[in-house]
Amino acid sequence: MKYLGTLDHPIAKMITEHSKNGENVLIEISPKFFSTWDYGKE
Repeated sequence: MKYLGTLDHPIAKMITEHSKNGENVLIEISPKFFSTWDYGKE
């Protein structure tokens, strides 16, 4: 929903239809950057 905006999107429909048929679905999320917070410097 966050990236496609709606479950009516063709990709969302493809994922939900394949899941109902007992097929496996793999979604890989690759972040553009990582960030951390260093609490030791306070």
